[in-house]
Amino acid sequence: MCYNKLRCFSVFLTVIVVVSGCSTAGIKQENEELKQRIQQEEQTRQDYADKLRAASATSEKEQSHSQAEMAAMRKDLDKALEENQAVVKKLKDLTIVEMEHNVLFKSGQVELNKEGKMIVRDIAAAFNKYPGYHMRIEGHTDNMPVHSKLKPSYFSNWELSAARAASVARYMIFALKVPRNNLSIAGYADNRPVASNDTVEGRAKNRRIRVVIFKNYN
Repeated sequence: MCYNKLRCFSVFLTVIVVVSGCSTAGIKQENEELKQRIQQEEQTRQDYADKLRAASATSEKEQSHSQAEMAAMRKDLDKALEENQAVVKKLKDLTIVEMEHNVLFKSGQVELNKEGKMIVRDIAAAFNKYPGYHMRIEGHTDNMPVHSKLKPSYFSNWELSAARAASVARYMIFALKVPRNNLSIAGYADNRPVASNDTVEGRAKNRRIRVVIFKNYN
């Protein structure tokens, strides 16, 4: 029981302010991440505009077949990656697999770790079941300068993001026998954030590999 009513009221107000402040900060962060995600989706549409146009220019029958095939591929990817820290998404006629870099690489490394190789192996196995598709492997970083440990080999985040994407592609080609003509890479450095770089958690989300799969109509 509280005998000092003024003191109790002050404590009550303090609790409300603290809870309210935490709630407001959480909502602000969620809104910022949602905004970044929307921007990311719009940027993806722009990056792959030619692939999306090619898909929409085909006959209704071919579009229906490709969409069913892609849905089956996403189902295979979901099943293969359900126990891993990977997210499979659909964006129009694109299938996207997102993985934070710490799942694939040890800190300060560009070569795949053991877990990363297993994840990439699962992606390649699902991908190889569906001929006629292309996979672009994207490397993304946060906006922090390259660690001194990596600086001699990778001067900027541009080189680092491309090197990590190349590491995934190299493993697919030479270890998993994915045809090299079905793969390409891109390094975007910190230009495609999905979260704020102002927090540790946000920077961790921005350091990632994305695999974008689309039908090859060329």
